[in-house]
Amino acid sequence: MQDQKTVVVIGGGIVGLSCAYFARRAGYRVRVIDPSIEDRRASFGNAGILAVCETLPLATPALLRQLPSLLFSRDSPLQFRWRYLPTLAPWLLRFARSSAHDSFTRSALALNAILRTALDAHMQLAAACSAMELLVPTGWIKAYQSEDAYRSQSEDRAALADWGVAMQPLGRSDIDALAPGFADVFAKATLFTDCRQVKNPGEYVARIAQACATQGVEFIRDTATQFGFTNGRATAVRVTDRVIEGDVFVIACGAWSKHLASEIGENVPLDTERGYHVMLDTGYRTLLRAPLFWHEKSVVFSQLDYGLRMTSSVEFAGLDAPPRYRSIDRTLAAIRDVVPALAELTVESRWLGFRPSMPDSVPVIGASARHPNCFLAFGHGHLGLTLGPQTGRLIVQAIQGGKTDIDLAPFSPSRFASRSSNGRPIAA
Repeated sequence: MQDQKTVVVIGGGIVGLSCAYFARRAGYRVRVIDPSIEDRRASFGNAGILAVCETLPLATPALLRQLPSLLFSRDSPLQFRWRYLPTLAPWLLRFARSSAHDSFTRSALALNAILRTALDAHMQLAAACSAMELLVPTGWIKAYQSEDAYRSQSEDRAALADWGVAMQPLGRSDIDALAPGFADVFAKATLFTDCRQVKNPGEYVARIAQACATQGVEFIRDTATQFGFTNGRATAVRVTDRVIEGDVFVIACGAWSKHLASEIGENVPLDTERGYHVMLDTGYRTLLRAPLFWHEKSVVFSQLDYGLRMTSSVEFAGLDAPPRYRSIDRTLAAIRDVVPALAELTVESRWLGFRPSMPDSVPVIGASARHPNCFLAFGHGHLGLTLGPQTGRLIVQAIQGGKTDIDLAPFSPSRFASRSSNGRPIAA
């Protein structure tokens, strides 16, 4: 048991809470620092899909060829605030490099390795947090209005099959049975059968937080700003008007992690994908029996316990720009013209969250090279909910110093460093 050692986790989303839970279960004293724990950030507002099929990284040669048109199209699934583009340019350059064949394959190998047992980590955590009923084995539908659009993704489906991803094709009648509110809209679809739906993402994360609190994890409602060092070793982190001491530190504050990583000498190319959602009141109607990705519109519909959620694709504008809901509102209006059942639904709320994204789609998980008692756990992009418990389990294994379930080298914070002529890392 490790009760004499204190693990300080910076971040109260599902990744940070998972790190806290597994650390406390391993016997450490644990503190979680987060300024607004109840908001859950990206953990609260996503589509609620445990997307264990997402082995392929976002950066592909095909997407790179499309990037110029995506930058300039009004209806592009990638939206940019032009004044943010100079800041984003280094990230985009790395994204482009990550689409090369060797880089793409390395990323896919890493994602496949960590996704294979991600559901097991969820089952372990959900059982301990009395949340099993929130994780429903629905699968995930990826649907296409036309046969041509379906065929356009055949190479991706073949690649996923090679990686061992379970899937089955759906015809029109199959889709209508799973998505009765979208009848006669889609010609073909693929059902990724191993995926699960979290019927209430906010409640799921709240139960993890409650389990942490019950087990003795201390929550500090504040913002971590910088580390304190003694003899070159991180020994404390400063919040608003005091310092929080610890033996081990975990940076797991999602899109806000880059500054703290730089404090311990890790130059990590993290940026922010801003994601929007709209909540629609469905009353007692069941429009979807499984979450659905609409290929042509690049949006996800997910029927949760409290309504139908439509999530947007991606906007790059940093952490500080105000929300701009007109794009997702325009998409919803266009969809309502196609789906009569949606035209009757009332918009209950809109939301903006921040996905912490790495250019190679691979999260940062592991110890800092310069400060080995500091661990990084962020950059999960669209897979934060999916990989939160798995990341927590791996981080605590790394803290304990034993063998981790998978090799963490592909997730290393230092993987973006290049080498000088004398073999020492230099900033990439």
